[in-house]
Amino acid sequence: MLKAPLLFLICFLYALPNMAQYEQKSNPNFHREISGGLFWHPRGLGINLKAGKKNESGVWRMFDFDLVSMKHEKERRVRSASFSAPGSFFYGKLNSVYIARGGYGRRWDLSTHFYKHTIATRFQVSAGPSIAMLKPVYLEIYYPTPDNQAGYLVSEKYDPEKHTDPTTIFGNSSFFSGISGTQGRLGLNLKANLQFDWSDYYDQVQGVELGMVIDAFGRDIPILALASNKNIFTSLYICLNIGNSW
Repeated sequence: MLKAPLLFLICFLYALPNMAQYEQKSNPNFHREISGGLFWHPRGLGINLKAGKKNESGVWRMFDFDLVSMKHEKERRVRSASFSAPGSFFYGKLNSVYIARGGYGRRWDLSTHFYKHTIATRFQVSAGPSIAMLKPVYLEIYYPTPDNQAGYLVSEKYDPEKHTDPTTIFGNSSFFSGISGTQGRLGLNLKANLQFDWSDYYDQVQGVELGMVIDAFGRDIPILALASNKNIFTSLYICLNIGNSW
């Protein structure tokens, strides 16, 4: 677990001398940029939107938005052995969690494209609000008839006090079941990343972003009933970006 954060820290420390000796190298004809990308981290997936404006000193002011899913590290997908064709579910899962992040920060161009087939490198830091959206998990529960000859399924919100027998769970209900009961938790985030852009032209963004993000909330986010939950999430992530500059 420590190897990935250590690798990111080494890359960050390697970039610091370049930041200290920073000189404006990017094409002065472009002062705005917008991009979008697909976001992956060990506990979920998401999307990223990014927009920036370069100031006179060559430093970019950046606005970020992420929407990502957040799983518990101990949740496991299972299927009941009591049914011939069961659906799947995460036993003990209370809520499906999605985090919306907003961020404002700075980006430094460490190197740029001098010609085709080169890689531009950038370093960015940002911070802002996070909103954790907790959607209750609903399950399809099997109930036998009085004569035990047949049965029926009922969609119910998972209750760890009531649904103690996993053999009666057929699978997850529809994603939209319980969506009206979604609750929000307000927090903060801090993000740092290195960006590598291999596009062949100044006015294109095409690359990968490697970073670390911390989301902190005032109280624990209840994801699993059968494990300890927490209020701070630290994640390494990869984001593939495409966009344009002008």
